[in-house]
Amino acid sequence: MRKKNREELTVGDDAFLDTVANLVGILIILVVIVSTGTKSAANLLATQRIAEAAEAMHQPLESASQIEKDLLRQVDQLQQHTIEVAYRKAERDAMLEQVLIAKEAIDQESDKLDSSTMADIELSMSLSEMEKELAKLVRQQGDVDTVKKPPIVLQHLPTPMAKTVFGKEIHIMIRGGLISIVPWDRLVDALKIEVRARVQRGMKKDRTENRLDPLDGFVMEYSLISKRGLVSNGSGTAMAQVVELDKFELEPTADLMQEPLEQCLSQSGRLRIELSGYSPRESTVTAWVYPDSFETFRQLKEMLFVEGFMTAARPLPEGLRIGASPRGSQSTAQ
Repeated sequence: MRKKNREELTVGDDAFLDTVANLVGILIILVVIVSTGTKSAANLLATQRIAEAAEAMHQPLESASQIEKDLLRQVDQLQQHTIEVAYRKAERDAMLEQVLIAKEAIDQESDKLDSSTMADIELSMSLSEMEKELAKLVRQQGDVDTVKKPPIVLQHLPTPMAKTVFGKEIHIMIRGGLISIVPWDRLVDALKIEVRARVQRGMKKDRTENRLDPLDGFVMEYSLISKRGLVSNGSGTAMAQVVELDKFELEPTADLMQEPLEQCLSQSGRLRIELSGYSPRESTVTAWVYPDSFETFRQLKEMLFVEGFMTAARPLPEGLRIGASPRGSQSTAQ
């Protein structure tokens, strides 16, 4: 009986051990499965984090790359602009040289012409110029047919062919039949000094207007423009502040000295004294003429022609002041 009970206990113990072993095996399998899932989830999460970080870094890198491309393009454009400026300067110098060569050729050919041919050319040019002046007078004075006036006599004055003034100029103003010396060169020199001083102090405004102290009966009122532009420093070009002249005008003062025609060319006349320091072959008298003084200018032109001086007329409507601008034109002498 005891032996039978022992066998039953032994069999029961073995079944229990088998059950425990199976449970342990199941637990181990569950642990392995959970560990594998956790590792996969961790790997997936790490992959997502890495992808997000890479995407976040890609945008700054792309922006930096675009900025670098823009800088390279601007440098290339600046180099092309510098080359274009140098080319245009060379082209301008070449054109100026051709103009001077053509001018010399014209002068040489004009010297070869006989007196009759030269007289015909000069007469044609003089008549054309007088017709322009007459048409301008008609426009300024209105319809002359409604008022009886003495006939206008066109007098031919044998002067050299018209040419642009490149030499020295003596500026005068003729108004009210009276002649005044315009201190043009000294006023321009004073303006240059004033502009340099303003550049050194720095211009805070894009446009500045001011006036110089009176000089020999004239006050200069000027305006300057400040802007950013390319400036050559010898080894290249760079962006810097550029100050340019917009325009200037001359206003006569109350103490302006005015002389009649006979007095200004007398031995003590101011125009005579002014002309004594210039060579007739290299100088031109530029006259700023108002509508009431064309006859005075014609008489002055005849007197100066006898002395060998060329003259250039700058007609001014009444009320308009003497002035100049970089956009203006040079005088044409005859």
